[in-house]
Amino acid sequence: GPAWRSISPRWKASRGFEMLTRAQKQEQIDSLKGSLAPAEGVFVMDFTGLSVGEVTELRRKVKEASADYLVVKNTLAKLALAGSVNEPVKALLDGPCAVAYTSADAAALAKALAEFAKTHDKLKFRGGFVSGQLLDPKQAQQVATLPSKPELVARLLFMLQSPMRRLVVALNWPTRSLAV
Repeated sequence: GPAWRSISPRWKASRGFEMLTRAQKQEQIDSLKGSLAPAEGVFVMDFTGLSVGEVTELRRKVKEASADYLVVKNTLAKLALAGSVNEPVKALLDGPCAVAYTSADAAALAKALAEFAKTHDKLKFRGGFVSGQLLDPKQAQQVATLPSKPELVARLLFMLQSPMRRLVVALNWPTRSLAV
């Protein structure tokens, strides 16, 4: 195209090249602070090569796991994470990446991401931050194999009920033999 296109502000604005104002950047930082800082589990993903349809499907799966998925501008995300509990996540933000985060169950989110990654090999774990631990890509993926909170609660209740059930059976045993 013509040389003037490379410098014309009107042409750039018409093509979506408009730079964010300082106020808009601050607004994004504050928004990211509000969502990333209190998150229990944060996973940084490389989504390079996924189509718009695939990203939409991934967002739906992440939502089903009571979580959120954001494509972030690294410099803004690093500023938002500064001074928060999740500050170590900054080390994972390099190149095009997205952040999946939850305040609910990190294992459920990791499962949703891992299941999607199985069928879409372009989605890759960059790492994560769960329960105060910075995870490498392999460890972040392993979180998906952990049981979810409801599963753990169910297992615990079953283990607590088991001795009680044995006691009840043992106490009822003599009365059963009399009834026959």
